[in-house]
Amino acid sequence: MNFEFEKTGELTALLKVHIESADYQPNVEEKLRQYRRKASMPGFRPGKVPFVVIKKMYGTSILSDEVLHTGSEAIYKYLEENNIDFILSPLLDDDKVHDIEWNEGNTFTFNFDVALSPEIDPVADNSLSFVRYNVAREESDIENYLADIRERYGRFDKAESVDDKSFISAQVVEVDKKGEEKDGGLNKFIHLRVRSLPENLQAMFLGKKSEEVLTIDIDKDIPNADHRTDVFNTDIESARAMTGYYKLTLQSVLTIIPAEYDEKLFNEVFPDQHIENEEQLREAIRNDIERTYDKESRKQLYFDIQKTMKSKFSFELPETFLKKYIKQRSEKDLSEEDIEKGYHFYAEDMKWQLIENKIINKYNLAVGRNEVRSHIIELLGLADLDQNDADVKMRVDQVYDVIAQDKEKMSNLIDNMTDEKIIKLFEDNCKIETKSLNWKEFTTLVNEKN
Repeated sequence: MNFEFEKTGELTALLKVHIESADYQPNVEEKLRQYRRKASMPGFRPGKVPFVVIKKMYGTSILSDEVLHTGSEAIYKYLEENNIDFILSPLLDDDKVHDIEWNEGNTFTFNFDVALSPEIDPVADNSLSFVRYNVAREESDIENYLADIRERYGRFDKAESVDDKSFISAQVVEVDKKGEEKDGGLNKFIHLRVRSLPENLQAMFLGKKSEEVLTIDIDKDIPNADHRTDVFNTDIESARAMTGYYKLTLQSVLTIIPAEYDEKLFNEVFPDQHIENEEQLREAIRNDIERTYDKESRKQLYFDIQKTMKSKFSFELPETFLKKYIKQRSEKDLSEEDIEKGYHFYAEDMKWQLIENKIINKYNLAVGRNEVRSHIIELLGLADLDQNDADVKMRVDQVYDVIAQDKEKMSNLIDNMTDEKIIKLFEDNCKIETKSLNWKEFTTLVNEKN
């Protein structure tokens, strides 16, 4: 097996791999023997189909699979052994693959485009300064929380028209400028809580009745992609790509009768706290609000850290490669226009990922298995117990195994723990100013900054 590595730009390279017969033939032969052992055909006993028949039936497919697999493994090994710092996965030139003649004994050549990592050295030190927001709890916050949970656990009733307390079900259809439904456009039911909508949308809905129709100009009426994800219950990538007009037909308008202060409500809101009266409920809410405010404050600090680091350690990305990567790896058939529209957001996310990885490696912030176990112990409230106790160990092992079996859950847990380690790194090493404000002031500030 031979390799050719050639830089094609400041942050791109072409890696050619030449795969000879000796590199793939033993695996091809073994796979054919495995097929023969399992094969069953009329006129032959199971496992006794002639090898030449198996080879004729499956040989080309197995050959191509093994050669491509061998090539893919080889390029990663080459990049690692030669200390080539790359990002994302190398992209195979599919056009050349289509022209290959899959014959045994041939030497196969594959071209891979490689995106190289920019040379950056981000640091967390006292040259950087950040604001940590101390969000103060107010009694009005508790009253709003109470009103919210009483509505959440209340019961629905039909309403004549939409007001700020209404819940709406609507059919949304993507239309053209003439109001005609677009072929292949969005067509789905959505469920909305009026007071959760942006103010301009609330105004559009107020007073409307069931079966009434309104048309939304998505670029004008909902320019914020995050708001689109909430309104249309879609992912952020799809929300960013939305444009044009959407017709909403109200299917139902409901109001809600708030729940009473009783044992049923207490158990539904805080099932593990054994709340017996309204005052205990209020105290539980105070604690929950404080945790939420602290979480949101740290979230904003982390956002500010990202923004500052991307600005201070500015660098270019291999744009052509990234756009090609997005197109090839997307589950949807994206047009060039779709890619252009979403590229800025993708590039910004990519820049932070690169900086984050450099920070993690530089400051040894990678989360290990023992740290995950310790985090689980804290989440379960077992930190004060004997960790060598068999029952404690069994409970922790059970939860760890459940999370470990779900790759997405484990990934999310590690991501959250890593985020916290990065935040603490900057808190410990940078200048931090504390600023106190209430929740309304904080949310206003967040909306302005973000």
